[in-house]
Amino acid sequence: MKRPALTFHRVIGIVVALLMIIIGITGSILVFDKEVNSAIHLQANKVTPVGVRIALSQVTEIIQQQYPDGRIQRIMLPMDANEPYHLVVEEKLEKDNKTDIYVNPYSGEILASYQRDNSFIKIINQLHTKLLAGKVGSVIVGLSGVSLLILSITGAMLWNGWKKLAAGFKVRWSSKWRILNYDLHHVGGFISAFLLIIIATTGAFLAFGQPIPKLGYWLSGQLKEIKPVSLIQETNQSLTQDDFLAKALAVLPEGKPTIYEPAKNKESTVKVRFKLPHELTKEGKSMVFIDQYNGQVLRVDNFFSNSWEKQFKDWTNILHTAKFGGLAVAAIYILIGIASAGLATTGIVIWSGKKKKIKSKVKIEEKSEQATNFLDNKTIKISDSQ
Repeated sequence: MKRPALTFHRVIGIVVALLMIIIGITGSILVFDKEVNSAIHLQANKVTPVGVRIALSQVTEIIQQQYPDGRIQRIMLPMDANEPYHLVVEEKLEKDNKTDIYVNPYSGEILASYQRDNSFIKIINQLHTKLLAGKVGSVIVGLSGVSLLILSITGAMLWNGWKKLAAGFKVRWSSKWRILNYDLHHVGGFISAFLLIIIATTGAFLAFGQPIPKLGYWLSGQLKEIKPVSLIQETNQSLTQDDFLAKALAVLPEGKPTIYEPAKNKESTVKVRFKLPHELTKEGKSMVFIDQYNGQVLRVDNFFSNSWEKQFKDWTNILHTAKFGGLAVAAIYILIGIASAGLATTGIVIWSGKKKKIKSKVKIEEKSEQATNFLDNKTIKISDSQ
């Protein structure tokens, strides 16, 4: 069984090694930017609770006055008393330009602003998800995910610790660099195999457009997930952000509102995201959709009672992007991304070493054959002379 596993591991590893390096490093950068960098900014803008929090509508007015050419995309609500309001504002004319803004929830003071998804991060994101090659690149990334899955499984099968556990975790630090390279590849590969399998599988589903949810929609007679829309109408009601938030809280009183998203256009809804008890992610995955004109609650997506297709889609995203466990999990994912690139590099070194050995062996055999032929020719000439 090890022989075919070794063959698969070597062939696939050499084919996708460069892609593994690119996808692994860019993935680590994205996790750092989205999770670690965001946490650093939040920590840097902690506030001292003084009095009562200002209303959500007041925060909106402050931002609209300071950024008249901007549109509020979402508002992250404070989870603790010392956390600020965190808003994402995009420019109306250039929607790719977004800014993270932190507002003191007690005084309304703008504490700081940071450019979101700068040009470097945008390139990294496109490189990680599409290799800068559009749909074709997305398919290649998906196939790379499948390849990484096979590499992780076959690599675990080839681990030399199954017979003797201590041998499987032994790294000969004082040995020659090729031996050290070999040990690091085997030990590092086994330690990271479990998470690599999860990341590879979820990454493949994300790249291929998540075929399992699409299959579920097809079986249920749907072409895709149907999102609620607001019914465009004339109304005398003047609903504020706080009114929408109150309506959302009324239908999910057991949850904690984490993100408020105003309607994007005339047909879209106001959305309020909730974190329910026992949800793993900080922001939660439950959602309340509200008609922007009359305030009617159109749909409630309770994470634990959603359809299996929706839950599969959510879990795929959560597990692939490290949206659980806080900074500790984010740090592990960053290391795993670097490790996948390291495994590809050490694998190439092992392969090149074996290739050189094969070439050396062939040369020795050729020289041996030449020597044999030379001796045979000498023997023939001596025989002829006699």
